[in-house]
Amino acid sequence: MTTSTFQAMFGGMNERARAYHHGDLRAALLEEAADMIAEAGAAGVTMRALGQRLGVSRAAPYRHFEDKDALLVAVAAAGFDRLGERLRDIGAGAPRSSVDRVRRMGEEYVRFALENPAQYRLMYGKDALARQDHPELRTAGNSLFEQLVEIFRAYQKSGRVKRQDARAQAYVAWGAVHGLASLLIDGQIMAPVDVDALIRQATRTMLDGMRPQPASG
Repeated sequence: MTTSTFQAMFGGMNERARAYHHGDLRAALLEEAADMIAEAGAAGVTMRALGQRLGVSRAAPYRHFEDKDALLVAVAAAGFDRLGERLRDIGAGAPRSSVDRVRRMGEEYVRFALENPAQYRLMYGKDALARQDHPELRTAGNSLFEQLVEIFRAYQKSGRVKRQDARAQAYVAWGAVHGLASLLIDGQIMAPVDVDALIRQATRTMLDGMRPQPASG
């Protein structure tokens, strides 16, 4: 085996092993687990294989996670943290009653799913963990949804959307972007599409359907 072939095969593992020696094994485990989920789903993750891929001892992953379930919960929790941060950044400088805010939040939600499909599947997709069994995930998921509910309540007060059940409106908005995100990351949209344009169209169509109708007459 040539030096170049060896580096090509094991270079990534050595990089992560060096991260471990610098005390960042937990972050490396989360990153590698996300890669394994992306490759073969949550069922393809094992603690033994994870250690082998990182070039650490079989016992090393257990210093940070009790078992595979604890590891997967941590991967999902990290996803909720990242998504929440991105959505908060959008809302930081926008008035709560601005419809543009929820449009941009919806677009960011879909883009997060496309950029982080493994974490998204654990959070909301086909590999999703049962949030009722994991308080930290239930709290994180509920917090994001309640933020959306409050935005729709503000929209109603400003007259920008119909005065209906704000919680139902939030579910409709979530369903629209979740459905598109799932279709895209699972490869169900076969025809060539402009993904950014499709994301924008989905959020605009959803919001247009909630706008008050002009008075007739």
